[in-house]
This record gives sequence, C-alpha cells and structure tokens, in this order.
Amino acid sequence: MKETRLDVVEDADPIGTQAASWFARLHADEVSEEEQARHQAWLDAAPAHRLAYDRLERMWMMLGGFAATPEVEQRLASLPAPATQPARQPPQRRPRRMRWLAACAAALTAVVIGWGLFAPAPTSELRVASAVGEQRNITLEDGTEVALDTGTTLRVRYSARQRRIVLDQGRAFFKVAADRARPLTVDTAQGSVRAVGTQFEVYRLDNGLDVTLFEGKVQLRAADGSAAAVATLTPGQRAHMTTGKTPQVQNFQGGSAPAWINGQLVFEDLPLRAAVDEFNRYGGSPLRVKDAALGELRVSGVFRSNDSTGFVEALNALHKVSAHTNAAGETELSR
Repeated sequence: MKETRLDVVEDADPIGTQAASWFARLHADEVSEEEQARHQAWLDAAPAHRLAYDRLERMWMMLGGFAATPEVEQRLASLPAPATQPARQPPQRRPRRMRWLAACAAALTAVVIGWGLFAPAPTSELRVASAVGEQRNITLEDGTEVALDTGTTLRVRYSARQRRIVLDQGRAFFKVAADRARPLTVDTAQGSVRAVGTQFEVYRLDNGLDVTLFEGKVQLRAADGSAAAVATLTPGQRAHMTTGKTPQVQNFQGGSAPAWINGQLVFEDLPLRAAVDEFNRYGGSPLRVKDAALGELRVSGVFRSNDSTGFVEALNALHKVSAHTNAAGETELSR
C-alpha cells in the first residue's frame, strides 16, 4: 500500500491563502450579511480570486475520507491560523467538526496530502490563432486581454504559479491583468517579455522581435533562458531584439494602442519593401517590388490595412511608382 505523506509547502500562493481564509469564515462560523457582501466583492475583484476559491471548494470535496484521519488533524492543528482570520469576541466553543473545518480550510493552500491531491494543477495549454486577414480579441482566465493581428498564432500556458504565452508567429497586443505573484511572460525564439500589469505589443519578425510599450514597464530577456533583463522599457519606447545582440531601443510617438487595432498601418520613413510586406500580411492581391533599388524607397503615411489599392495610388502620385498585374496575378510595382 502506498504510504500517505503530509508535507508543507513553504511558499503558498497569496491569493490561495486569501481564498482559504474566506472559505474558513463562510463554512466555520455564522456569517453576517456584511461578510457575505465583502466575500462577493473579493470574488468580483479579479478572475483569479474566483478561480482560486472554486479550486479550493473542489479540493475540499476531494479530501473525502482523509478528513477524519488522525494524521491530518494533528498536522493541521500545528499550523497557525491565517493572518486574515478575524478574532471572534467573545470566544465561543464550537463543535469539534466545525473547529476542524476552520483549521483545515485555512491550511489547504499550504498542505499536500498523499497521492498529490493538493499539488498545483498541471499547466494546461490553450492554442489561439487568427487567419490571414482576420483580427481576434480574447480574454484569458485572469482578465488579461489579447488582440491578435492577422496571421497570428500563440499558445497560453497558465498554472497556479506562472503565466506564460508563447508567440509562434505574427503580432499581438496585450493588456495584462496585474498579478504580482504571477508575472506574465511572452516567449519567442528571439527573446522574452516579462510584465506584471501593463500594455504592450509583441511583433515576431523573420529577423528578430519588436516590442512596443504603451503603458507600465516591461523587462526584455534573452532567448537563452537567462533570468537577467537585457533591457527595461518605459512607455513610449520600442525595442528590436535579435538573438545574441543587445536590444536596439528607440522612442516613438503613438497613442494608447497600436494603429492596426483600428485597421490602420502607419509608416514612418519605412523602406517600400517593408511596407509591401505589411500589406501582404493581410491577404488580397499580393504586392511585389520589381527591383531592389525601388525596394529601398522611403515611404510615410497612414493607410487602411485592407486598402492596398489606395496605397498603390499614393505611391504613383507621390513617387511616380507604376503598377501592373503580372502573369501570377500579383500587383507588380516599378518605376
């Protein structure tokens, strides 16, 4: 028979500890309407609160037959009550079962019983993608909002101890829900971005990674897995990261979110070849630059991401760039 072990986890999740304190209050004592209202307010304050409380209730149900074992009661009795547990005046003697319930609920987040019943839930992965020409908005379980640009694929890996998102391709804008116990990290092959509560864009390119910060603060980390930050961005800064090189940081003039969120492409002294690549990401008739010299033409302006025709007309008016459809059905630019 497998031995039942009882171990204490030293670094209990603070949100889980709050959930345990509320669980003890609501199950071990008479609860006032004021406390019920405060409990509901705590649940509504953050998705992570409700998730922790629901998990605690499921864990309690899983306890089952262990509830009456002397080893469990003795170990739980040796643990201090949570700091958030309010003093009761005057003290009243409660039934043995109710006293045990209060102690057990307060300790649930710090105890692992037998067969891993109270071990942190395994990390699950959610894959999200947008098609070419499509933009998607999703809200994750912690309240973090993610906007996916065209042709973007990412994987969400959340657990009780960490929040990680892998950006496999494309571009995404993040409005991160604050959770100091679990900073959110966006990983790519070129490097990582670490944030607590902030708003930033990550754009995975063929030759590197662009990170643009709109609010808060983020740390950039190398792709080698090192915990040391290679750069820290403040609002109004953008960094280009390439594997093995120091990030190139520059200031930018922008609003509170990327222009593509509103269906716009903003070019500021950008090579024509790069502007064409941006338009081609959104589908439609592909644009092609006929020669390398023309590809280095610098272009500026604000254009609709679904209006490559208007872009070509502007090129013709401003730079005398002509266009024709080749045998492959592509719009070929020349001068």
